[in-house]
Amino acid sequence: MEELKSSWQVKGTYNEACAAEGHCPYYFGRDVEGGCRYYMVFRIEEGKVNDVDLAGITVIYNGDIHYPKFSDFMENGSEGGIYVSDNATEKQRKVIDTLVTTDMGAHFMKKNFGVKYVKIDVEKANGTIHFRMPFGEMKQSLMKGYDGGPIRIENGIFPVLKSMKHCHTHFWTYKDHGMDFDYKDRCGTWADFVFQG
Repeated sequence: MEELKSSWQVKGTYNEACAAEGHCPYYFGRDVEGGCRYYMVFRIEEGKVNDVDLAGITVIYNGDIHYPKFSDFMENGSEGGIYVSDNATEKQRKVIDTLVTTDMGAHFMKKNFGVKYVKIDVEKANGTIHFRMPFGEMKQSLMKGYDGGPIRIENGIFPVLKSMKHCHTHFWTYKDHGMDFDYKDRCGTWADFVFQG
């Protein structure tokens, strides 16, 4: 893995679903009975790391959180698999292997079972997005508020997420590393992200 030099930044769009039927309590610093599990997607739209342009790369984290207490989750994180779109070049992969295991979703996934480069399909239309990859998929739609615009979450506790919006997740599935998740009609988040180091 290549060491990350300082002064890097990546920006893009974040989509996430979990097992909660309402919006994920962790977003509000609350505990979750029985822990949780998730499907997190980072679509990098601009940014360079070690002078390597990473625009157009998609990264998916699928994980299991064993801790019901929010404070334990923040300290101990989760475990799961990391999946990167296979359009990444050899030069990009040297940087990505480090980036995705030390930053981005790795802030929440303290134990990962490795990085796999896979085909990731993304379909987006009319406020709905659908992700497919060999080990799972997720489909979600933005929820509209009274004014017809998206329902927004203001002043969140995760500073890397900006312009957070609430989603309905029609379904999400994941099967790998001994985990087998299949959820329907769950919560979701759609936001902008900025990571830098």
